[in-house]
Amino acid sequence: MADSSPGLFRRAQTAGALFLALGATCGALGAHALESVMTPERLDSWGTASLYLLVMGAGLVGASHSSSQRPSQVALDAVWVGTVLFSFSIMGLVTLATLEVGAGWRAVLGPVTPLGGVLMIGGWLGWAWSRRSR
Repeated sequence: MADSSPGLFRRAQTAGALFLALGATCGALGAHALESVMTPERLDSWGTASLYLLVMGAGLVGASHSSSQRPSQVALDAVWVGTVLFSFSIMGLVTLATLEVGAGWRAVLGPVTPLGGVLMIGGWLGWAWSRRSR
């Protein structure tokens, strides 16, 4: 069921714009400031998290500007919540590992990453479903 409330689309646009800004910032941080303190594998993971922020941000902005047939609130919320869980759990994991602290937190954050991925995928599938022809 589509939800056409303006607040939903403002929220998706805002989340998308924030993800774009954070993705660019985190990508630059990884490319410059963290290069000397993280292993190449950890930098690669950091880059993946930054890339997902950028891609999901662009997707949210694009989806919120699509035609009058709008995606459901649940679909867009799943995408942005999934993006937060996915990207920031990866960044948290590599930061904790680099600092060699927080073994307990690493055990907690590890399962959060795939949960975030499932929410992102489910959100985009929900968006696609909400746009089907009736």
